[in-house]
This record gives sequence, structure tokens and C-alpha cells, in this order.
Amino acid sequence: MRSLDQARALCESYLPGLLDGLSKVPFAQREASGGGTLPVFRASGGPSLVIPKDYGGLGATPLDAVRVTRAIGAHAPSLAVATTMHHFSVATLFTFAESIKNSGMEWALLEAITSRNLLVSSGFAEGRPAQGILSPTMTATRVDGGYRINGSKKPCSLSHSMDLLTASVAVPAPDGGQQTAFLLMPATLRGITRHPFWGSNVLAGAESDEVRLTDVFIEEELVIPTEHGPDGMLDDLQTVGFIWFELLITASYLGMASGLVERALAAGRGAVTDRAALGTRLETATQLLEGAARAMQVGETDNDALARALMARYGAQDAITDAARQATEMLGGMSFIGSPEVAYLVAACQCVAFHPPSRASVASPLVDYLDGTRPFIMTDSAPAPAAQPPAAPAAAAPAPASVTPPAGAPAPAPVQAPASPRPADAGAPVSVPGPRPQPSVAYSPQPAVPRTDGRSGMTADDAADWDQASSLFDGAEGIRLSARDCDLRYWFANVPQRTLRGNVVGYPPELVTPAFLHEPGPLRDALIQEVAFRALAEERAARAIGLIVACAPDSTTAEFYATQLMDETRHAMIFRNHLVNLGVAEQDVAAVIARQTAHDKATILDPLEEYGMPIVREHQDFLGGVVLLTILVEGFLAPSFELSERKWRPIDPRMADMEKGAAIDEVRHLAVGTSIIREHLQRHPDEKDRLVELIRDGMRLWEQLPVADQLTRWENWFQEGIAPHLAMIGDYEIWDGRRLVDTTPEERIQKAVEVTSIVHSTRLTDMGLGRSLIY
Repeated sequence: MRSLDQARALCESYLPGLLDGLSKVPFAQREASGGGTLPVFRASGGPSLVIPKDYGGLGATPLDAVRVTRAIGAHAPSLAVATTMHHFSVATLFTFAESIKNSGMEWALLEAITSRNLLVSSGFAEGRPAQGILSPTMTATRVDGGYRINGSKKPCSLSHSMDLLTASVAVPAPDGGQQTAFLLMPATLRGITRHPFWGSNVLAGAESDEVRLTDVFIEEELVIPTEHGPDGMLDDLQTVGFIWFELLITASYLGMASGLVERALAAGRGAVTDRAALGTRLETATQLLEGAARAMQVGETDNDALARALMARYGAQDAITDAARQATEMLGGMSFIGSPEVAYLVAACQCVAFHPPSRASVASPLVDYLDGTRPFIMTDSAPAPAAQPPAAPAAAAPAPASVTPPAGAPAPAPVQAPASPRPADAGAPVSVPGPRPQPSVAYSPQPAVPRTDGRSGMTADDAADWDQASSLFDGAEGIRLSARDCDLRYWFANVPQRTLRGNVVGYPPELVTPAFLHEPGPLRDALIQEVAFRALAEERAARAIGLIVACAPDSTTAEFYATQLMDETRHAMIFRNHLVNLGVAEQDVAAVIARQTAHDKATILDPLEEYGMPIVREHQDFLGGVVLLTILVEGFLAPSFELSERKWRPIDPRMADMEKGAAIDEVRHLAVGTSIIREHLQRHPDEKDRLVELIRDGMRLWEQLPVADQLTRWENWFQEGIAPHLAMIGDYEIWDGRRLVDTTPEERIQKAVEVTSIVHSTRLTDMGLGRSLIY
């Protein structure tokens, strides 16, 4: 089919290997939830498609973007719908980039999307019955330094794969009412959760589940108020966003219908006049969309252009559903029965009608525009769409299929008062979850600290208790402790007895090392390497902390880091001791550590030390040292240590107990390090830019380190080694609802990566350095 072939060729020129990669995934898998198309999209550079070349993107024009999206829709309908949400959100971001150019953050944000292939999801209006498509889906409560965001978006495409979330939000207006604003945040912030919502198998691969925001804090600079245009029209930002959305979402369905028409033309069934009419009907939709894209390309992005784009969308919508029906009829009943793809495509094509705005909601404004009564004004006063019938399964008859609207609409318009001026420094996501800083006090049991696992509050003493302490996997990334809470008196009163329980080597004497771990094999190899690396990493950390103690600015921080020095030195000792438990002669321990860690030392620990040590050794930069220790060392390593405790629990209880005790310490170190930076920045906000750049440089370095290779090596050995011991492991769950024996190396690594991302987002935003997440 000529026009579809041209679209495919263009797609290949922009995103090499995408269509071939999609073709290697079975169609049913492509369209299933978690079907594997998004990694192919990322690998081809898809997130950069519509980002201008000035920002490091591919710079696709609206016309090219429509054609590329059509090609994707013909091969992977769910992917086309999901990535439309990304493209239109990104297009909206670079539309307002000019407004924030003085902050320099538009470069950081858009270049981060291109360099790291980040996916951006849309949390804008829902298009559901009785919900105006421009109504914010979330609310904001003003608090010290920003807003607390609450609400939900359902459905929200890319809900599980998104890296960043854009949304509309209702914020207090200067006159005491409400106005609508635009916000952007990392998807890993504490308080952002995903919940099942999408009940149909049609377009399930778009990941359109519910996303909830519960007390998510974002700084004021990231809440961008929208503005009224003349006579209540949308501002330029929202108008451009709407046009992008209408073009790309309709192009997704044009691609689905094109797949059906191509099959019908290739089959050669029916009269030639019928086939010509079928192709002509589809090309009607193509010409309408491409005409609107060309208009946008030459700068037609005002409200008149939006009206014309909507009319093009509705005309193309009719042509798409007509062509899909005619193609299915021409292919015949046996083709429908014998090919699940045909049934799926015809059902999916009907969903084009469910994306907002519905025809009814804009009918009156369109009539006013067409007869010249007034400019086109799309507001929340338009009638809401009618209720939708239940979703049709993929194999339904070729009658129109109705499903819950697959995705939200673009950026919202203001609903009440005019917006206040946009902040001059509207930058990348800077969010501080959890309660605002409270005055620190001398050592005493701390008042209840909110926990993110839904259970009761926890005191500082409980945070050191073996039985009461929460883990990073269970939400401990949000615990708040200060250096004054965790001074020497605290350490002596809590750690030896409540964390260690008197067990200086990290485990009680009744625990034993199983005999099979003395036998050569992959399980022993995995454990020996993990233990050796832990011993070396903890010793290196202890040496760095000694320098931090030396340049601590006051006795309070010196005391705390003296206790952390003791903790890390003890961790190194207990892991060296465990090598002896595993049969290594005591006099050979140092040589075994050197041999087992040679590669990881050279490629991971040495580069980290070369970057971080001069900061505290030569420059005596206490704050810089605390930031790097908290974020780059413990922030990255603590989650993997906790994964180690969980996976070794049913196999080597000694190793598990040592890891658990170390993890309790690491949670305390993370919390106090965060508090030190947060309190310093409250007193010295001029330090923020320097520390942000320090973190960004460090995180760029970390991404270059082969940590993933190390974890993959360990987890593959572990997977191979547990095979003879599955009966012993039994139904043990490595985390809630997931048996260890059912997990894969990739799944365990991904879990550690997810927890690491949450720890980083929470800690950096709590410090007030959340913008460093965009680098």
C-alpha cells in the first residue's frame, strides 16, 4: 500500500530498527500489558522523535510525526496510542521551554529525555462522563515551599513505564478561587502509585491503568499556571498541545485501519471498484490529517487552527471507522474467524471515537466558529460525552467496539481566575515528599515519623530495632532522622542491643552456614563474590567517612559520622568474617577479596573513589562529601544490599542476618545525611546550584559504571545455583506476593533498580535538590 509503505520508510529513517524489532514480537504479545514493545521503542530512540534538534532530539515535523505514528499504529496499535501520550506531552514541554529559558532547565529536561530515552506520561483530563475534558484531575494544597498534590488519573497510558508524569492541577488563585496549572514530576516520587484499571484486552499494551498521587510534594517553581487568551480562549501552550494530540492520536488509528485496508487490497477480494472506493476512503483520512499537520508546520497554531484540526480529526475519524468496517467486510467472515489480528484491529479502530474532546462537547463552539458568531472557544461548559458501553473483546464481531477511553486529553485550560505570572525559574522536577522539616531537638525518642508502608508511625529508637525497623523495600526511604537524633548517646543506647542484639558478627550463634555452600558451584561463586565485594566496598566507604569526620563543621555532625564510621568498619569486618564461615582460611581472606573483586574494584569502586575522594580530601568539602556519600554510594548500594538479604534468607541465614543489620544502619545513614543537607540548604540556599551540578556529574558517572553487569553476573550464578534447592526454598516470598523460586535474575535486578529510583527521588527532593534528577 503506497502511502503506508512511504510512512514505514520514513519511520525507518527516523527510528532505525523499530518496525523490524516490533515484527519479531508476536502480535498478541505486542498488544498485551507488558508486551515488550516499549523497550524496542526506547532502543530505537523513539522518545526523541518530536524534540527539536536544538535540544538533541530528532526534530520530526508535525507531518513526519503523523506519518511515523501511522506506521507504528499499523504494526503495534497499543504502542502508537501509548507513545502519542509521550510525544504530545514532550511537544507541550518544548512549547513552553522558551518561557523558562532563563533557568536553563528546559535544556536539562529535554536533553535528559533524549540522552536517557525517558518516557513522559500524560496525567491530563480523563474524558469520562460528567467530567469536562479541561477539568484538572488533581488538586493542590499550598504548603511551605510548594504544593501537596492529590488526585488520580485513570486511564493513564504508560502508567508502568513512565519516567516523568505531566498533569493538570487545580491550584489556589490569587482571588481565593481556583485556577488550572501545568506540572511535571519524576514518576518515582513517594506518593505516586499504580493501580489496576484497564479491563479490556483491546489496547492493553498501552499500560492504561490508574495512577494515584497521594500527598506528593512538588516545589512551587514546577507548578506553571495556564493563562486565558482573548475572550476566554486557550493560551498558546495548551492550543499547541491540543493540536499535537489530535493529530497524533488520530494517526495512531489511521495506522490500525491502514493495516486492515492493506490486507483487503492484497487479498484482491470483491470488485475492483469496491477496492478503489475502500482505498479512497482511507486516503481521505490521510489527506485530512496530513493537511492539518502541514498547517501546523507553517505556524498555524492559534485557536482557528485548533478548530480546523478538530474538524479534520472528526472527518478522519469517520473515514477510519468506515474503512475498517469495509475492509473487514471485504476480507470476509472466514478471514475474521481465522485471523485474530483482523478482529482485534477492527475493534481497536472504533476506539478513535472515545478520545476527548467528544463531538458533542464542542458542537456549539464549532457552530459559533463556523457561522462567524464568535471565535472557537473550548471550555468546560461544553456538554460532557455520553456514557460509554462496556469494552468489546479483541475477537468481537466487526461491529463498533467500545472501550474505556484509552488515554487522556492534552493540556488543560484555566477554569476560573486568570493565572498569576509564571515563576521566572520554572525548572526541572524539584519535589519534597513527606512532612516539611521540623525543628531538631536534643536526643530523645523522636515523635512518630510518617512511614510509607501504611503502618503505624515509628520513633528514632524503633528505626534501630531489629524487629521494628522498616526496610527500603517497605517504604523506609521516607524516614526522617537528624544528626541530633542519632548522636553518640543514641548509638550506644540503641545499635549494640537493638540492632545487633549483642551479636557483634551480625548473626546469633545458633545460625549455621549450610554445608552445600562449601561445595564448588555457581551458588558458592555468587555468594563469595557478593561477600568479598561487600567487605571491600564497606572498607572503602569507612575510609572516606574518616575524611568526612575530619572536616565536619560541628560536634553534632562529627559525632554522627563517627558512629557511621564505626558502622561501616563493622560491616567490613562481618563480611570478612563470613568468608571464614565459607571455608576461606583467615590468613587468605585479604587475597581472596583482592582476587574476587579485582574487576569490580577497577571498574566500579576506583572510578567512584577517584571522583569523590578529592572533594573531601583535598577540598575538605563536607557538604559535597555528605551528598556524594548519601546519594552515590549508599543511595545506590543500599537497595542492592537489601535485595541480597531477601534472596539469601532461605539459603544462608547468616548472610541474610548480616545484610539485614547492615541495611538498618544504611537507612539511618541515608535519613541523617538527607537531613544535614536539607537543613544546610535552608540556611544557605545559594549552595543549591553547586550541589545540583555535583550530583548530576556523579549520576552521569554512575550510569557509565558496569553495575548492571555485576548484578547480572551475580544473579545468573544465583539462579543456576538454587536449582537443586528449590524444595528447600519452597514458598518463601522474596517480597510480598512473589515467591523467590518464581523470580528471574532480570526481575530481581529490576526490583532493586526500582527501589533505588524511589530512594533517589525521595532523598533528593527531601534535601531540596530534586532538580538534579534531570541530568
